[in-house]
Amino acid sequence: MGESGKKKVVRTYCALEDGIMCGIRAHVEDGVLTKLEPGDFPEDPELEHICARGMCMVKLVNHEDRLKHPMKRVGERGEGKWEKISWEEAFDTIAAKFKETAEKYGEESVSIGTGGYVSSVLSMIFLKLTNAIQGTYLNLGGYGDAAGPCGDTTSFGSIFAHRYFQDIDDPGMYVLWGANYAETYPLRWRRIRDAKEKGVKLIVIDPLFTTSAAKADQHISIRPGTDTALALGMIKVVLDKGLEDRDFMIKYTVGPYLVRSDDGKFLRDAGHSEKYMVWDSITDSPRLADEEGVVPSLEGTYTINGVECRPSYQLLVDMTAEYTLEKTTEITEIPEEIIEKLALEYVEKKPVASCRGWGLQRTFHGDITHRAITALAAITGNLRNVSYPNIVLNRRDFVGVKGRQCRFMPIMNLYDAAIKGDPYQVKSLWMTQHNMVNQDSNFNKLVNEVIPSLDFFVVSELFMTTTAKYADIVLPASSFYECLGLSTTYELSVYPYLQLMQKVVEPMHDSKPDFEIACEVGKRMGFSEDFDMTAEQAIELLLSADHPSVKDVTIEKLRQGPVKAPMKDEGENWKFRTPSGKIELYAENLQAFGEELPVYKEPLESTRRPEAKKYPLNYFSTHTRYRKHSMFANVDWLKELDPEPVLEMNTADAKERGINGGDIVTIRNDRGKVRIKAKVHEGVRPGIVNIKQGWWEKDYIEGHHQMLTNSELNPSQCAVHEPNMAMLDNLVEVSREGGDE
Repeated sequence: MGESGKKKVVRTYCALEDGIMCGIRAHVEDGVLTKLEPGDFPEDPELEHICARGMCMVKLVNHEDRLKHPMKRVGERGEGKWEKISWEEAFDTIAAKFKETAEKYGEESVSIGTGGYVSSVLSMIFLKLTNAIQGTYLNLGGYGDAAGPCGDTTSFGSIFAHRYFQDIDDPGMYVLWGANYAETYPLRWRRIRDAKEKGVKLIVIDPLFTTSAAKADQHISIRPGTDTALALGMIKVVLDKGLEDRDFMIKYTVGPYLVRSDDGKFLRDAGHSEKYMVWDSITDSPRLADEEGVVPSLEGTYTINGVECRPSYQLLVDMTAEYTLEKTTEITEIPEEIIEKLALEYVEKKPVASCRGWGLQRTFHGDITHRAITALAAITGNLRNVSYPNIVLNRRDFVGVKGRQCRFMPIMNLYDAAIKGDPYQVKSLWMTQHNMVNQDSNFNKLVNEVIPSLDFFVVSELFMTTTAKYADIVLPASSFYECLGLSTTYELSVYPYLQLMQKVVEPMHDSKPDFEIACEVGKRMGFSEDFDMTAEQAIELLLSADHPSVKDVTIEKLRQGPVKAPMKDEGENWKFRTPSGKIELYAENLQAFGEELPVYKEPLESTRRPEAKKYPLNYFSTHTRYRKHSMFANVDWLKELDPEPVLEMNTADAKERGINGGDIVTIRNDRGKVRIKAKVHEGVRPGIVNIKQGWWEKDYIEGHHQMLTNSELNPSQCAVHEPNMAMLDNLVEVSREGGDE
């Protein structure tokens, strides 16, 4: 920190982007945040970066509409009638209501959800609070980011396996599957751009002609939700040409493991669930997979003790046999010659870095799509065991409360829990750092059914958001430039550093940091011993882990600058967290759903389903460079560039409906409707309409983009990890105002 009179510069980090956390030099004058610029990383100057959203935090922190004091509702929910209250009254009321709910319905009926745990470890104070009250902690990954982790959990035993695909040194080609990194992931886009300047080919597979697609060597437009079929069709091409990487399949996957035909389970040594069997090509007999000298077969049918068995690789080969070029083209609407060329390039340009975007998983079967791309990458040998930053903190002692344990519930399951009491009743909810009503699926169901089913609803926020206006108590939270915090690393981290979030300015108005708010409620719930700590003491506790990654790391050392994380490199000892320790392209636990192999399934709301007669257009709600989820929708700097929500649609679809650019249109389906202006252009694939997500309810002429999205649960995702919101798997119709409805 450097000071000169009433000016100072503070080294901190930006907590906007999940797992990215760009270093920041924050300029303060007379106690006011005035400018933000990239923070220094002396060992890695190429990581010094700031995006437009990051720079606009100056406007957000100083925004005139910041919540200024705690308030309680005095009218009906959503009516906008509030009364100012003290923090003491707010804390006492929350504690009393939580106790009342727990006594009446059971402790699990009190639920807390927070969206900031990735950006600052101190946000896990809400998990500690939920443990203390033995309530229900909401997992928020399902609001668009859970299908990929479901697929990766099945294949790799880890919710984040992206590094195996995209963190490849000197790739021969980049393929962006449903990823618009040029707008949504600027630091990784810089790597791709630099590689492209060196001659590395970039292919973008996306239904929309995105900014990334415009910069690519090739854009492959695909029918929405059919990427699984494309991956399977490419596998078929590779197999037909004899280009598969058999060594990779044998060494790292369950490909050679025998599967029983009678129950679909892996064949195991009697009495040993972890001892898998293969067919040894040397002795022409079944052998233990890890037996020395065994050379396992990948193909064939074998009868063992009267049971017909085949290697799981053979099952995958048999399944993909139906995905001929003709069939794959029929499903995906991609020409045969493009599919074949892409498949061959996956082999010829190895290693290929496959960047699987979050948009790829926001269809009902997005988990299967991830598994199919995994199968393609494995069969072509395009997975790499790259090192990653590894910092171990003392999280156990930080979040633990002796003798107390919370339950966990996916955000998608909250709907039925509140409305139907399934799997149990949730009656009190505290939501922080997540604009639930604005960002989660099925707006009308949330507002008209979920929230009315709650006896008590608390929201901590910077602004009176779409969610906050339906709360019973609203708490003004401080921004991450007004409090202390700690970043860490995980498998998606771009910055291999431990960084301190320093308090740059004092909390604005009468706001408080979320950490302090949670501690005050915890004390009033009867857990003073567990919550009698400052943020600085919490960081010291987290750094007390007995692990070399934090040896000699103190809060004072972090005040001087970031500390580089040691890299974890497993080398050739590549073992996964799956039951087999291998990449599981065959999932015996998903037989009940017909998904033991990554078979293609038509999207839930496809234009080829009967419902399309009434609602013939695919509806998308994609990310943009101008907002981080719903943040910055009220910041004038960015609104100069993106002033209002519009419906993007193709020229042909607009002409068919008599719509011109600038017309007011109504987008509707059985769940709701939205009225906004139309923007007509060729960058949207025919049959698709798109509203960039993040706009607040007040920004629309009528309605909200989430009124059109479904909240259906995918049962196989429920079984594996947690269900995902299928925000890109919805059907709508569009009409011009004054035209035929």
